[in-house]
Formats: sequence, structure tokens, C-alpha cells
Amino acid sequence: MSGSYQRAYHKIKARKEEVKPQPVWGSWGRFYDRLLNLRGRLVLDFGSDVESPLYKKFQRENAGERGKYKGYDIDEDTISWLKEQDYYYDFYADNSLRGAFDIIAASEVYEHLTESDRERFLSRAHELLSNSGSLIVDVPYIANLNLIEFFKRDRSHKPVALEDEAAYFETFGFRVQVYIGGRTAPYRTLFWNLWRFAGNLALGYYPFHVALFHATKIR
Repeated sequence: MSGSYQRAYHKIKARKEEVKPQPVWGSWGRFYDRLLNLRGRLVLDFGSDVESPLYKKFQRENAGERGKYKGYDIDEDTISWLKEQDYYYDFYADNSLRGAFDIIAASEVYEHLTESDRERFLSRAHELLSNSGSLIVDVPYIANLNLIEFFKRDRSHKPVALEDEAAYFETFGFRVQVYIGGRTAPYRTLFWNLWRFAGNLALGYYPFHVALFHATKIR
């Protein structure tokens, strides 16, 4: 348990009872596109690479626009690619764009971070965002049968408690809305997805695969 969590424990405990994840039953892709407008924005992709969906979305939306894409990762090949494209931004050490980013996004990264890493990440994201800037964090949704898959696929996975985590985000100066959705896992077959969808519904669970924190900087 991180020091910041311990210090804010009672505040988090009270706030998390008010957090209500909002289910998205329609297309997750269309919902994501509506939620996240990258046109003309200064964007930082935490956990970037050439195949990053955020990078591809940014390219589509900024043809002829004045948006700027920056990326951060610890993989050496990804860092080389980012530097070649003049995209690399050292998330933790570079202060040249502090307070300037409109959007910081971290897709399928947060669940790999330790408690202390999460504290450091949230604190730094708040510093780098502009006033009313957005932090978008998506993680696997595991409050259903996906819990088994979550631990089987990657030994570095660490659970994320949605309501509790949203309340923790807010202690760093954000207001957070949580969404859950994504009815299929793209890396699985149609039969597997149908079986998992039906199994989750039969057990009274939401049949989703993705949870998303939309955190807006408020102070």
C-alpha cells in the first residue's frame, strides 16, 4: 500500500461508495472515438509504440491539423522509433511541456504498475496536464470470468479495483468517471467470445472486457 493511499484512506473509502461505473452496451470503438477527440490536441501516449491504437487514431484525426503527438515507453526499440520520428517525451524527466498536454492516455499499462509506480504516474500526469486536461486510462475489466484470463495471460498483471481506484485518482486532483464495455476480446475466436459472453450473463456479471477511467484535472 502506497503512502499516498494510506494518508487518504478514509477519504477514498467514503468517495468510492459514490463511484458508479457506467456500462457501455454499444460499440466500444465508437464510444472511444466520441469520448476522445484528438484533433488539434497535444497528446502524450504513455506506453506508446508504432502499433498503438492511439497513435493510429491521432494520425487519422490530424491530417492537415496542428495537433502534436508525443510518446513514452521503456522498450528500447520503441524509444528508438519515437526518437526517429521526434515523438519521444521523457514522461518523468522532461519538464519542457509541463502543464501543456491536453490529453495523456495509458492503454493496458496501468495494471502492470506497482503501487508506488501508480502513485508516481498519477502525480506526474497531473503535473503535465493543462487545466481541465484529460487522463485516459484503460485496463482489463475483471469483475467477471475474465479474472481467470487476467492472471493466465501475464504474470505482471495486478488487479485494479474500479471504484477504489477511481477514488484514489481523485486524491491527486482529478474528477473521474468510470466506464465499462467491450463485449469481445479481439485476440479470441468468435466462439470463445460468445461462450464467455453467455457465461458472464448467466452468472449475473457484466459481460465486458475493458474498464476505462476518464479523469479530468480540476485543480
